[in-house]
Amino acid sequence: MNIYQKNGLIVLSLIIGFVISIAYGYCFRNFINQPSFTAKDVEYKMLSEGIKSDKYSVSPLFKNVYGITLSAPYYFHERKNVIFIGNHGDKSEHSFYKIDSLGNLVDSIRFSKDHSTTIFGEYILQNTAFSSWIVDGDTTRKTYVEFNADADWTELKVEAEFDRLKQKAKDVFYFKYERLWDYNDPRKESKIDKAVFLIDGKWHALYGKNLYVNLDDLPDNALPNLMFSNNSLDKPNPIAYVADFQKINRVKKNEWLGFAYINLFYKTDTIKIKTKMAQNEKPKNTQEKYPTYNMAYYKPEGLPYVIFAQDYVYYIIKTRK
Repeated sequence: MNIYQKNGLIVLSLIIGFVISIAYGYCFRNFINQPSFTAKDVEYKMLSEGIKSDKYSVSPLFKNVYGITLSAPYYFHERKNVIFIGNHGDKSEHSFYKIDSLGNLVDSIRFSKDHSTTIFGEYILQNTAFSSWIVDGDTTRKTYVEFNADADWTELKVEAEFDRLKQKAKDVFYFKYERLWDYNDPRKESKIDKAVFLIDGKWHALYGKNLYVNLDDLPDNALPNLMFSNNSLDKPNPIAYVADFQKINRVKKNEWLGFAYINLFYKTDTIKIKTKMAQNEKPKNTQEKYPTYNMAYYKPEGLPYVIFAQDYVYYIIKTRK
């Protein structure tokens, strides 16, 4: 057999394999025992298509944020603002976005990336500086009022100053030495922590050993996700549930990939969403019926909109104009 015959056989084999795969897929889909979803596909729309109900519309909250991972939303009730933190992946910066009481993006800032960056109270804190942008719109990074930057005070003096500042402070935050200093800084080897105190709108810094307090259990301003688990999609509830499921591909016995038709309730209206989803047809033990469910629903109290997220892309549900 010469090389031309061999190549011809290879091409023929590829064509036959392709035809068989198409035929198998066609037959397999037609052997799935399920009703037609033509009517459902008219009634329910993908989020990317834009969705409207009788009174409300669903549209992307952000435009042109490709490559940016957004945090859960933070809500500042008194100011009627929602804040998001954006991480630009491999870029050395963080973005902060401000949504006003009507659901409009009204302001944003960028800071150099720092692993210590956090929102605490109404301030953006980093280990070297802070920002009052949430409070007053000022986009500059401000330095702390430092008392003992060289960390050369005695423990007794640090303790006395700590007590004095804490009594005057509206808020206190802590940076642990492990994330505070460069690897070759002697203050890291000496395990020097940093405590910052909010006094009259300015943050003051104090350094010393064993100042750190774990703040993980303290409440923050992050909006709660009103959908607590995938199990909530199994049956009707006041927020959202899967009204129907279209099987497309079998993953294994009783497990499918397909499209879910979701009824999302907002005020007196039903918003109908079609989305890719997996289904455990007969869940066992700790399995969830919709294991790849990746949605969130946030309702800022007192504001005329809700925020809906799918695959970390945020949408806003607002009254139609």
